Amino acid sequence: MDSKDTSKKHFYLKWPWNVIVYIILVVVFRVFAIPVILLLVWWNKKQQPDGPEDGYCLERTRGRLIGLIPAAAFGGGGALALWFFYLGQTLPEEVERLDDKMRIFYYLCPFLGAGAVLIGIFLAYRSLRDALYPEKSALAQSIRDQLRYPDEAPPVKELFAMVDQDLKQNGQWCGKMGIGKEWVLGDVVSAISRIRGVFSRVERHTHHAGQRTQVTYTYEIWIVDDRQQRQVTSFKSEKQLEEAIDCLRHRAPAAVFGRYDSKEYNDLVNTKEEMEQYLQERAYQQRKAQLEEQQRQQQERLAQNQVLTFPDGSVTSRITWDTIRQLLLSPSQTGEASPFQLVPGIPFQGQGHAVSRLACIPGGAMEQTRILLEEYSGSPGKPGRYAWSRDVYFSEAEMVLRGWLRGEIPPLGDWERMERDGRTWRYLEHRKDGTSSIPPQPHRDWPWRMTAGGDSGSTSDFSWDDLEKALSALVQETDSYLILEQRDPENPQQYWFIQCAVALEGPDAGMYAVEIGCSDPGGPLLWEWMTADVQDVITYFSNAYRYRELDVSGFREI
Repeated sequence: MDSKDTSKKHFYLKWPWNVIVYIILVVVFRVFAIPVILLLVWWNKKQQPDGPEDGYCLERTRGRLIGLIPAAAFGGGGALALWFFYLGQTLPEEVERLDDKMRIFYYLCPFLGAGAVLIGIFLAYRSLRDALYPEKSALAQSIRDQLRYPDEAPPVKELFAMVDQDLKQNGQWCGKMGIGKEWVLGDVVSAISRIRGVFSRVERHTHHAGQRTQVTYTYEIWIVDDRQQRQVTSFKSEKQLEEAIDCLRHRAPAAVFGRYDSKEYNDLVNTKEEMEQYLQERAYQQRKAQLEEQQRQQQERLAQNQVLTFPDGSVTSRITWDTIRQLLLSPSQTGEASPFQLVPGIPFQGQGHAVSRLACIPGGAMEQTRILLEEYSGSPGKPGRYAWSRDVYFSEAEMVLRGWLRGEIPPLGDWERMERDGRTWRYLEHRKDGTSSIPPQPHRDWPWRMTAGGDSGSTSDFSWDDLEKALSALVQETDSYLILEQRDPENPQQYWFIQCAVALEGPDAGMYAVEIGCSDPGGPLLWEWMTADVQDVITYFSNAYRYRELDVSGFREI
């Protein structure tokens, strides 16, 4: 397996040139610059598929420049109020003509104006401080506060790198909130190890103006840490909020979950007595220890159902983490690479794939470790045709192997797709016309329609429950299928869909055939992936329906 360089240079506006261009566009075109700015923002994000070049945290602090808009509004409003009062001082006879309400407002103008100007100055200062001096930003301070020794915190570059690296390797994005294994990046940063409670806030607000009624919603997550400090992050939709709650349940399972202003929330936040705080922390540690013990037992059970092949060819089924860790570190001690492999008795299912073998070439503590995951062929004893490979550093190698001992498959979106070539492997190349053989992701701004076999037509009036029931009801019949489709509202000829049916004949008979298709200038494109587990199918459709990123590395073009 030889590594290959797939990096490409992308052109996009870097900081601070992007802000300068946006300002020039606003000055020249005013309100008509908004579509152009939105297009440039979209282009910048598209050209950085692995995240912003300078990191998520730095991008978030620079984004605080948008606070200059409300700052300008407060400053301008305050200046107008002061100017109105000054005008009244020069024309007292005009003040006498004002009615009672306007006269009261006139006398309040110096106070209101001065207050608004001060608020504008404060908002502008905070926005410029966070954007231009990130080491003094609220985001950086929130990270320092959660370190064990805040006074000994590293420079802001290293501080942000801790969070950025975790999000890049393990992050799941729910709206603007990124959730890793160690950190949560919202409006501020939270350390997962310190999270004691996660609470959702959904509120409906109704405003009446004449005969018009305006309804707005508030969607927020309130994270409470072990210091009883609260970190609040707002979302645009309830779906983003639910996705974030679900992810945090997996990343911080021992924390208390509930609704904002519930009894659990009040008990966690408003407890002042040291004894009550001690009892709360003790209950948390007991829940955490119980969950860790359950995970340890599950890991031992799964590990004993695997066969470990050592570098010298000997095998064992008595596997412990200490044994795996020593194998990972062996090149640092002996100076030689010592490959080993782990083969479970039953292929692991996850990430939409079935994997039958993990092979590893350790690199020690300093060099990269190469890991290969072989796809299950569908027949015991028969080698798989495809695999995924990735070079990782020691910390990520530990994470992948710990997960493997628990029966978990890592996210394969960034792994290299490989195909068996005799007794070795070769990387799957792109097609000659330059387009990728990987199916595209669904479009977030295109509506969904569902078509189920046997129905007279498709419908856009359906819920996830309807979709899940239809998938569970798929059987091995010619008219049993389900299609989840979306089309461009402005150009119906452009489409994307995911569909599923049960294979009727051939070697895959009885298995679920999941297909992704889309329109293309060169003609329709279609990819296929087979699985025997309907839960894998439901997971794929759920991710598509909720506009989550699909792991499409197992699909083959047909």
